[in-house]
Amino acid sequence: MPHIKKINFYGDPNIGLYGFASDSYSLVGNITKPSQLDVLGVPATSVTIANTYLLGIFAAGNSEKIILPDIIREQERRAIEKVADTLALDTRFTAIGNLVLLNDSGCIISPLLRRYKSSIEAFLSLPVSVSNIAGLKVVGSAAVCNNNGCLVHPNTTEKEIEIIESVLGVTTDIGTVNFGSPFVRSGIIVNKNGFLVGDQTSGPEAIRMDEVFGFI
Repeated sequence: MPHIKKINFYGDPNIGLYGFASDSYSLVGNITKPSQLDVLGVPATSVTIANTYLLGIFAAGNSEKIILPDIIREQERRAIEKVADTLALDTRFTAIGNLVLLNDSGCIISPLLRRYKSSIEAFLSLPVSVSNIAGLKVVGSAAVCNNNGCLVHPNTTEKEIEIIESVLGVTTDIGTVNFGSPFVRSGIIVNKNGFLVGDQTSGPEAIRMDEVFGFI
């Protein structure tokens, strides 16, 4: 079975807004069918957060832990906790998925979440670093990773790449998705088994992802 799948969710190539994956599960909004995530090779769960389908915007996670905003409803949190342990942050910056980049080795958080660094570090039991990516505070939008590699916004600096590689323990390189979008998380759902990309993604973009995520 191929490890790459080009797809859209109801005509939207920005598939990363609706979900994310780890090496043990994938989470998607109820707008999508779990069968669409078959290349990831892990159980897929469809849920909502704050009664929306935008799982990729509101949540970030690794194989064991998921960070959420406290606007999540209790029944939604219970559904997600069947997949992994959760931490709900009491913050006005509710788009957690746009502000957190993590894998099973470490975590980068936006300066907007600096005050939560200690609690996130304690929850994850992993190193946590505060950094921009490409000079932007939306670190979860400007990068996407698995446990092998990280694809980042083309304007990411060498210093920022050094931080990512040190904290996440992965090779990091620049790229785009959906024919030129620098906000790579918006168009990619990836884990160790494969990745889905928005169907506007070009061949050269997909080849770069293949290399960065460790499939070739």
